[in-house]
Formats: sequence, structure tokens, C-alpha cells
Amino acid sequence: MKSKLISMHFITSFLTLFVISLGMVSCSSDDDSDTDTDTTDCVQQDLAEGSGVCDTELAYDSSVTISINGTDRIITTNSIPDHLVGTFINGNITEQNETYTITTDPVLTGNLTSLEGDNGPEYIFGILLDGVELDPIAAEPWPHSDLGVMDPDVNWDWNLEALNVPIGLDCNYSHVQPTGKYHHHGTPTLYDLVADADGTEMVQVGWAADGYPIYYKYAYTDADDSSSAVIEMTSSYELLTGNRPGDGESAPCSEYNGAYSADYEYVDGLGTLDEANGRTGVTPEFPDGTFYYILTDGDSFPSIPRYFRGTPSDDFQQGPGN
Repeated sequence: MKSKLISMHFITSFLTLFVISLGMVSCSSDDDSDTDTDTTDCVQQDLAEGSGVCDTELAYDSSVTISINGTDRIITTNSIPDHLVGTFINGNITEQNETYTITTDPVLTGNLTSLEGDNGPEYIFGILLDGVELDPIAAEPWPHSDLGVMDPDVNWDWNLEALNVPIGLDCNYSHVQPTGKYHHHGTPTLYDLVADADGTEMVQVGWAADGYPIYYKYAYTDADDSSSAVIEMTSSYELLTGNRPGDGESAPCSEYNGAYSADYEYVDGLGTLDEANGRTGVTPEFPDGTFYYILTDGDSFPSIPRYFRGTPSDDFQQGPGN
């Protein structure tokens, strides 16, 4: 079973705090005229200017095994990707020794289970077939003070969106924990099953923690017809407009710009995917049909789903006490 440690994202948040602080710019105005909303004390979080670079070839070889034991799918990995990565200020990528057990018989619960709880990240979403974790939720809550996640006024409802702010991600929307574990906050550009996908077929790229398969970007036009055309799937989330509802002290009050995960809302039917970035239908690996998740590109929220439709394995829990 995966070792239960306090999430290294909480440690990483301290190391990247000064980077986040550099992104804060004043929204104060010299205009003394009365307005409906007082934004004098508001600050705005700058967005990252594109993804980082990947210019480092690791000295380690990727190692992953996937086996079936009864109704369990067992994945053992050293968490090393088989592609170029970036360099990081908080440490170097090193080999890990991880084992995950996922059910081969998942069941839809009828409910959504969020990856993020009242006290921050609670679950890693899943794992790619190359053994690298899909872990989209950052640990960067408001108010971004020197105390980080230990601030007594911490507000997890306004957690910075890792895809969009400068927290040191490489071109794969990924970085390293202080433990040396490399992990993805968005769909990795250089992962071969992603890089080689040409839109002519469905490509399975991993397994979610609840046992359902993960595909990249493309699926059948008619979810129940494998002979229908393969098209790009689209998220049903959109960026809110206007200003955030906070007071600038307990929560942000600046304009929605994608800096926070809560800047986005789900609109039923806006795209082809549901709130968990998934749908039900046939796939090459499941010709009789299954629920499956879709990874969208790293510059398209949510990229990695933020909810489970099934029951996640305990091996993917994170946060205090795990």
C-alpha cells in the first residue's frame, strides 16, 4: 500500500510562496469617484506567462508494472517519466517506490467526490500508464501570507489554480515535491501517448483512483457507436465574469481571471463532458461501455478532472493524517 505521509504539497507551498507573492499587483485606483464596489484594498494575482521549459533528461529509467489480482489492479512505479522535464528550485526528481491498488470493478455512486476538501487537497486523481501521478490540486489557499497553509485565516474556497499561476511548472504542467516525486498538475505535453495522439482514435492514457479509465482528449461523436467519427471532447467549464465576491481580507475581491479554481463554473451542456470531465460510452478497451474520464490540454481548465464519479482508492488520499 502507498505510504501515508503528510502531503508534500503543503511543504511545497512554503517554498513557492515568494514566487506567488511576486505575482500580486495592486488593483487600487487613483479615481476618488464613488463606485458600487470598493476595490481599494483588492489585489490581483497575475497569471503565468505560458508553461515552463523542459530541457532536462533524467538519469533514471522509467519503471512501472501493472498487474491484476482478483478485482484489484496493482500498479507499482518509480514515478519517473520517460520524457524531458524541467528543473525546479525546490529539489530534484528522484526515483520513488510507490504501489497503488485500484478496483477493476468500479461502480458509479451517483454522487461527485471532490479532490479538494475543507482543508485542502484530499485526493490525487489518478496515474498515467507510465506510472506518474495526476495531481491537479495545488495547496495555495487565500490569503497567501507568510504562514502559508497554516495561516489562521486560511480560506480553501479560494485556492490558486496551478495551471494558471506562476508556481514553477515545466512544459508538462508538472513539477517536483520536496520528496523528489514528479507529478502532473495538467496534461503532460511530452508524454508519448499524449504527444502521439492524432485524433483518429481513442487513446487510453491512465487509470483514475476510482478504477475508471482515463482517455486523452478524443472520443466518439456518438458515445455509444464506435464506428462514429472521433472528435475532440470539450470541457463544460467557463470563466466567470465580473469581480470575485470577497472583501479583500477574508477572500479575494479582484476580477475573475482564472487565478483561482473557483474562478470557473460548470455549465451543463456547454461542452461534451460532464462536471467530472467524463462521459459514459463504448471505448476500444470497453466495447460494452463504461464511464470514462477525459484529459483536456493543460491550457484548458480543468485539464485533469477535479471530481470522481466512483469511490477512490485509499492509496490516492493525501493531506494531513495521510
